[in-house]
Amino acid sequence: MKRWLALAATVALLTFLFLGIDRADLMRNFASTRMSWFLLALGLFVPQIGIIALRWKRMVDLFTPITWGESVGLILAGNTMNLVLPSKLGDLSKGWFLHRMGALDLKRAMNVVVFEKMLDVAALALFMLAGVVLLLMQPTSAAVSPAALLLAGLLGLAAVGGVAVLYFVPLDALPGMKCGLAWLGTKPRATRVYRMLVASHEVMALLQSRGARRGRIIALSLTIWVFHLLQIYCFFRSLDAVVGPGQFSSLVPLAIFIGLIPLTIAGFGTRDGALQAFFPQYPPEVMLAVAMYVNLRYILPALAGIPFMLRYMAWSREARAAREAQIPSTGEPMS
Repeated sequence: MKRWLALAATVALLTFLFLGIDRADLMRNFASTRMSWFLLALGLFVPQIGIIALRWKRMVDLFTPITWGESVGLILAGNTMNLVLPSKLGDLSKGWFLHRMGALDLKRAMNVVVFEKMLDVAALALFMLAGVVLLLMQPTSAAVSPAALLLAGLLGLAAVGGVAVLYFVPLDALPGMKCGLAWLGTKPRATRVYRMLVASHEVMALLQSRGARRGRIIALSLTIWVFHLLQIYCFFRSLDAVVGPGQFSSLVPLAIFIGLIPLTIAGFGTRDGALQAFFPQYPPEVMLAVAMYVNLRYILPALAGIPFMLRYMAWSREARAAREAQIPSTGEPMS
């Protein structure tokens, strides 16, 4: 039912956006795309996926070895699942596939995924905060909404601060944390938050005890988002939408965070509307065209991941059947 509601919300929001613009102008914008910028944006998928796979391999290798090719396959399969699950929850399939492959127990596999997503949130929020600082150092721009700037600043501080605490500070060292966790553990509605807090530190303790190099993991996370934002910038330039570094760095991440609200499929509609609202210096037809190109960041990797997803699902079924029959499975996931 939730998927159907999300699909209905996606269709409704996109319909509203398309009905509110001059569709002939939208098509003219697509026709006038600067192909050099557009092709450069598409080419950035390669280093993006490669570095994401490298970080995932580095994190998983501390528990069980996987090849770089297997890491790429898991990343792409997760992108496919993100098209049908809200708020990037499809990335959890990476942990599920690891578990079904017999490579790692489910709890640790899922915790590694959650921790990886926390790093992504913090890295993106850090760029958002940098954009806010740049805007505050410049004369006030009429194109930037003070409300959006305030939201970006507060959200960025909360995300960076929260992840930094979870990443670097032991739970026992936080004043009142034991009492807070005990209180959360008694609240059924807060069970997920409680488990996430406890699990994140369990994974961190394991990562640290097994020689994880936090500096490299953080550096990889920041590099990943450099390539993500550079790709989006190329999509902007492909439609001659040139914006300042402060506005771009603060409001594009904010639009991405808004797209994580579990209302529509893969953030389609919510993220597009946010981009229109945050860059009013350009006609809505231009920004909707930009938003459609930005959506390729979610669509193309998802399409590329379909064969990997089907392969891992088939292999996990075979592995389960073999375990139930008490016959060792000889199948291997293909990367």
